[in-house]
Amino acid sequence: MSADFRFFPQLLGEVVDMVRAEYDPTDGLLPYYSYGTYLELLERCKVMDNNQVEKYPLIWLVWDGNDNQIKWTEPYIYSYSPTVYIIGTTKDEYTTEERYENTLGLILYAIFDLLVDNITYHKNISYPDSFKYPVNDHPFWLNNAEGTFDVLSAIQVKFEELTMYKD
Repeated sequence: MSADFRFFPQLLGEVVDMVRAEYDPTDGLLPYYSYGTYLELLERCKVMDNNQVEKYPLIWLVWDGNDNQIKWTEPYIYSYSPTVYIIGTTKDEYTTEERYENTLGLILYAIFDLLVDNITYHKNISYPDSFKYPVNDHPFWLNNAEGTFDVLSAIQVKFEELTMYKD
């Protein structure tokens, strides 16, 4: 395999770079990007730093044994259906409506829209004519009474059957 061949985590990183170039944050923070297992994501979202370290908004590619099955069709062409989370901090006292207004609507969906747009323009990614991406909103994602996790809202998206290819 050629050394310049990029797997999807690197391609999505390039897409996130394009998102960062276009995103005009209301809170002054540009989205961070990382990938790993779902358990690694949960570990990252734990309150371990009293929010002294910026980690949101976060675009996280679930790269797990169950979720990263790549279907090769030719030596440098494969299809993949990634799951991505877009996560942001919110306020514990917000209602669902306030979280939609202030976190999901203002921050997370702005990032989501740019992510979808830039996936469609990436030179190494193509998508089927019926480009599908089911989305789940999580206004109270991982919130619990013990305060184990940061106070978060999230968007979960599944991009179905993207095709990646080498230049």
